[in-house]
Amino acid sequence: MEIPLFFAVLSFIIMCLGEILAYYSVSLKYRYEIEAISFGFILGVATLILIPKAFFKGFEIFVVLGMGLVYIIEKYLSYCPLSKKYCLKCSDIGEFKIRFLYPISFFIHTLIDGLIISVSYISNIGLPLYLAILMHKLPAGFVLISPLKTVYKNPLITGVIVSLGTVIGTIVGLIVFNNISQISLKSLLAVSGGVFLGTFLTISPHIYEHKKEKSFLYILLGYAIIILFKI
Repeated sequence: MEIPLFFAVLSFIIMCLGEILAYYSVSLKYRYEIEAISFGFILGVATLILIPKAFFKGFEIFVVLGMGLVYIIEKYLSYCPLSKKYCLKCSDIGEFKIRFLYPISFFIHTLIDGLIISVSYISNIGLPLYLAILMHKLPAGFVLISPLKTVYKNPLITGVIVSLGTVIGTIVGLIVFNNISQISLKSLLAVSGGVFLGTFLTISPHIYEHKKEKSFLYILLGYAIIILFKI
């Protein structure tokens, strides 16, 4: 269990680093390139690892369930401009949503990341999925704090709590999922694959809004790296 906890804590540290950079208004160079590669990772992990390994009769229902979960979070809980072409201007969003609903929705995302880390470990998937999660943590921390700076005197406290969701999700997942049946484990893999696929389809197209140049190639690079893991 040390391995998933290590990556969960590492995810927490990297996300906090992104938050600190945003807090001190340090520009995150190559942010969109990093995100594009991470989305390629996510797509590769979903289509080449999680979904194939989850294959059983009726597994597609759980894939759709995972995609639906992402859709619901983005549509009804995600009040960050992140879901609106990655804009960091929050003038059109109420303070209550930024102060409370926005970090709550982000916490749900980090919690799900932790649960997927635990499922990955129990299923012996390992490094490719860990890397897919790690790669988007720095930009995620940066995006999290930027709007919170407008409503909190010290947004880093909220940022740290939100970032801990990955660690909490991993610990909960290791406890809850450790002794489940093989078919239940495959169902969780299918849901995880659906979550990753839904994340890619929902958010990755917005990369193009801000980084038209070679955005597809960066996504393809991330996907190609997962192919190399499979060889």
